[in-house]
Amino acid sequence: MTGGDERGGAAFWIAFIIGAGIMAFGIRGAVLQLKGSAPDVAKWVIGADLVHDLVLAPIAVAVGWTVNRVVPARWRTPVQVGLVATGITLLLGWPGWRGYGRHLVPDNPSVQPLDYTTAILTVLAVIWSAVAIWLVVRVVTDRRVPQPASASTPTDSPSERLSL
Repeated sequence: MTGGDERGGAAFWIAFIIGAGIMAFGIRGAVLQLKGSAPDVAKWVIGADLVHDLVLAPIAVAVGWTVNRVVPARWRTPVQVGLVATGITLLLGWPGWRGYGRHLVPDNPSVQPLDYTTAILTVLAVIWSAVAIWLVVRVVTDRRVPQPASASTPTDSPSERLSL
């Protein structure tokens, strides 16, 4: 094989060994840090994988399919960026929003002291305001940019185009 298509080459095996070592280190750290047994960690990893494959991925595919069918092509990129940013915001904000960890130290008011509902809604408002501004700018610039002339004008006959 030549060029960048070296599957099974030295670079692949070096990266594989390094990656496997990093994953082993991470698994070992998770088992020790969680003070759980390997089966407990394995259940969590398998459960997270199933939730991703059976819930999150189908939702992402359905939303992507719907956006591709409903949103005009010129507006898709801003809408897709907004949806990705929304997903990231919800995933990162979920633990605080749900109050995970608060029950471990209920007498400590400094554990998750913020109003996460308001914070998440504010971030989502900023995201979708930016998307709206992006769309408005795109619509305005589309109106200002002159449309390119076609390769042939309607008055040209096929014989006139061939004679050029």
